[in-house]
Amino acid sequence: MRVYAVIPVAAFEPESVITKSIECFKELECDNFTFEVYYVIDSLPGDKRDLHWELPDNFKILLRNTNRGRRAGAINDFLKEITDADYVAIFDVDCRPAKDYIVKCVAALEENDSAVLSQGCRVINNMSNVLTKNASLESNFLCELNQFLSRSHNFLAFIGPMVVKGSFLESEPFNEEVTDEVFDMLVRMYVKGEVAVLVKTTMGEQAPTTLKDLYNQRVRWSRGMVESFSRYFIPMVKAPIPFMRKMSWLFIIIFSTSQFLLSPVVLFRLDKVLKLSDGPLEFVKLLVGGIGYSCLMTICGFVALAQHLTSRKPEWKPAVRSDV
Repeated sequence: MRVYAVIPVAAFEPESVITKSIECFKELECDNFTFEVYYVIDSLPGDKRDLHWELPDNFKILLRNTNRGRRAGAINDFLKEITDADYVAIFDVDCRPAKDYIVKCVAALEENDSAVLSQGCRVINNMSNVLTKNASLESNFLCELNQFLSRSHNFLAFIGPMVVKGSFLESEPFNEEVTDEVFDMLVRMYVKGEVAVLVKTTMGEQAPTTLKDLYNQRVRWSRGMVESFSRYFIPMVKAPIPFMRKMSWLFIIIFSTSQFLLSPVVLFRLDKVLKLSDGPLEFVKLLVGGIGYSCLMTICGFVALAQHLTSRKPEWKPAVRSDV
């Protein structure tokens, strides 16, 4: 069995983040299969990064002198390089998977013939301020929601790093024209009657550390959902799949513009808020911040909707990274 991991790296990502990623992926368990890791790095003219590392034999660097298609383009360029993948694991450069992440995700797909994609729960690994701690509370809630939806193979929307069957990616390459290529691929997968499975393992990722970065990220994510509704509403209605799967997809789309309704949930999760607090003052900040966070997510949803209706192109801006 051959398993590949691909990590697209944007031109603005610092060397330190790439180095941390390499160190993490060297530790992944891969004794049961042939495993190779590909870093697909956008290196545009004027790039001053030293993109050379001493790597194990199963690690490869692919340099692109373009940012065509951004992340989707990088993944598609990688897929042109390999022809024998049984499974492809797709990560971001800030991902810090548990050592058993790929092993468990592959095992879940081996055991479930109807599934083509698997993922674990996303956790935040840079809880340095109130904003990132609120992102951690959100991530924990979404993981629990995904666990609930996964019981009946309903639509798992909160897809991050994932493992996909190679045969599916051969027939369904990533769409380089959409804002969120992963969500777009996910919807196409469900329309075809395929499903995703949630695995009991975790994936550490960085949350935006500033309101500006959080706003830009969530507008882009919400834009992907709005585009999905516009592009796939009719195919989803006609698809020969369970009614509740269609409804859970629609719920996720609506969720992106009504997340403020979930702000009271914060008040019923005082144990988790207390666990993240360093003292009484931060406890209050997290409670108030959690409500404000949900309202900001709703604003981002409406901004994305307005951008789509006015045909305004989404903006891709570099974000501040934590050195973790």
